[in-house]
Amino acid sequence: MAAYNDEAVPVQQPSAIQVPSTATLFVGNLAWSTTSEDLKKYCAAVGNVLSVEVQSHADTGRSKGWALVTYSTSEEAAVAITQLHGHDFNDRPLNVRVDRSNVEQMGGTLVFVGNLPWSTTNEQLLELFGQFNPFDVNVKTTMNGRSRGFAIVRFDTPERAEVAIGTMQGFIFEGRTLDVRIDRPLTDRRPKRAANEEGGAEDAQEPTNTLFVTNLDWKSTDDDLFQHFSQAGSTPTSAAVQKNEANGRSKGWGLVMYETPEEATSAMVQLNNTDLDSRKIRVRFDKNVSSS
Repeated sequence: MAAYNDEAVPVQQPSAIQVPSTATLFVGNLAWSTTSEDLKKYCAAVGNVLSVEVQSHADTGRSKGWALVTYSTSEEAAVAITQLHGHDFNDRPLNVRVDRSNVEQMGGTLVFVGNLPWSTTNEQLLELFGQFNPFDVNVKTTMNGRSRGFAIVRFDTPERAEVAIGTMQGFIFEGRTLDVRIDRPLTDRRPKRAANEEGGAEDAQEPTNTLFVTNLDWKSTDDDLFQHFSQAGSTPTSAAVQKNEANGRSKGWGLVMYETPEEATSAMVQLNNTDLDSRKIRVRFDKNVSSS
């Protein structure tokens, strides 16, 4: 998959020990079998762990593949980030970072920064936008800690955000032209079906938990599809390339299912028109699935 080559997209690594404002860490890319007790024992090797909560789906009880780990001090949390991030636990490299749930509730004016080099860190982004005084920068990563190629920068006033956009839109950073704009709420970003597409509908599609993916390369496999759609932050419950019964060849399209319509919506917004096996895929809700 050209867009998400493991060798081309490095795991984000902290450049130095920076003490966070919280002692709670997000730990992602967990094996599905990982328990809170297992993870606590592992994390306790670098500090005093107060609590570990492996997150699970309320309806099925299945792990979501991530946990919240709280240390006794923020200094211990900082050490844990530097010592545990990227290290294998149950044969999977951990994604360890500061829990951002409090930051997400702080509001402010959000600016989307796209087309970032895969290697861009939060520290580099803060240095790049520092002249505009943002109060938070966050390079978005997948569950396993790999960059998604975009970031969210938060400002305390719309005026500061507009100055940053006016200055940085189109700026060349490490050979890439940045796409800098106001971040739109997810409901505003939901694509509408064009009039010349199937059905000619002009209203936005009703969200479902299943995505219809077209323009697949004939060689793309179920695993390719699953891995590509796992980059959106939530792991699909299934991904299947549709095949001809007679010869077993791909039909050039597939179905990807998530636990919720919200997860599917997020994946569609992020992955529509992205490259999978050198082809730009088209992603929409599967119209044959009811949202009820």
